[in-house]
Amino acid sequence: MDFNLFIIPLTMIITQLLKGYVPTKYVPFLAVLVGLLAGLAYGAYYGGDLFAQAFNGLVYGASASGLYDMSASQIKGDVK
Repeated sequence: MDFNLFIIPLTMIITQLLKGYVPTKYVPFLAVLVGLLAGLAYGAYYGGDLFAQAFNGLVYGASASGLYDMSASQIKGDVK
């Protein structure tokens, strides 16, 4: 079993930390990029298939970005 789901919360934390330095419209792209880099780092460290881990990182980064967008809209009250 693959235990690399830590990438999602790690991506969210790093994105929140860097959010002050990046324009708001680029935050989802930043989350995907951080997820990609975290997936590559995971694959390199644990000796897995780098392409598969990079793809997983992209998916995890995109899901972290979606979680960020959803939580931001819930706080603002945009979602009905």
